[in-house]
Amino acid sequence: MDERWRTVTLAADAAAPHEEALHWVTDRAGTGIDRIRVIGVDPAIEGRTGPDGKRVADAVADAARAAMPDARVEVRRHAGPFTTALVEESDGGDVLVIGTFRGRRGSTAGGDPARVAARAAVPTVVVPEGPRPIAGDVVLAVEEPVDDRALAIAVDEARRLRRRVTLLRAWEMPVLTRTGLTDFAEDPMRWRTRNAELLQRVTTDLVGRYPDVRFHPLLVEGHPGHAIAAHTRRASVVVLGLGHVTALSGSVLHDVLRETVSPVVVVPPAAHDAPVPGAADQPARSRAAAATRLVR
Repeated sequence: MDERWRTVTLAADAAAPHEEALHWVTDRAGTGIDRIRVIGVDPAIEGRTGPDGKRVADAVADAARAAMPDARVEVRRHAGPFTTALVEESDGGDVLVIGTFRGRRGSTAGGDPARVAARAAVPTVVVPEGPRPIAGDVVLAVEEPVDDRALAIAVDEARRLRRRVTLLRAWEMPVLTRTGLTDFAEDPMRWRTRNAELLQRVTTDLVGRYPDVRFHPLLVEGHPGHAIAAHTRRASVVVLGLGHVTALSGSVLHDVLRETVSPVVVVPPAAHDAPVPGAADQPARSRAAAATRLVR
């Protein structure tokens, strides 16, 4: 699967996190990006920035043009809710990039980046505000079955950055309910062994499929969201596939995005080739043209 991103959709409003999101995009100059779509809000409510008082989206677009002069940069503004605009605009590109505050609510997605990331039509990169973490491994959260789209992104990032891929499998004991206990719940070691065997199968398979990529299996006990977030401190990027986006009604995704200190790539249900049974909140494919104005 070719995960080279040519068209990037970038969120930009008055909140400061858009700056880190822009840096993430411009750091990828020379990787094939030839179009950047900057999404802003209605000019009547859009903030201004800098000594010349430029509207935020225009300032972001100018910075993108300066950093990537060979790319075509467009600004699109929406009169409606910014979260809805990002979801609707996401299928006009190959990847959506948004910024978020670290350790507190709020982002260029309008408050909760997980809502956008779970509903977007393409992989979504959530970039927290600085300082930037160390340039560590690419971390792929291992699920069953493995999300091939998430895997392809992790492998491409590892090759580009010349880093290994940490295959992180986080597990915890099932919650006991009134319906009774499972054998695994009665014996924690059996539950751990089951997850260790899964991780070993995945590692063996990927080592054979990608001999040029280094893989490091890592089994961690704990709540998946918190365990994955803890390892963002030593990661260049973290990749979450479908299983972690929808698990526990999205709680894993929310926990990771709230606590992360490194960029997180989220592969939502609609980013897969085939429809995902039972996936909620599929993004609308049609756009409200009356609410959108293209600024060249």
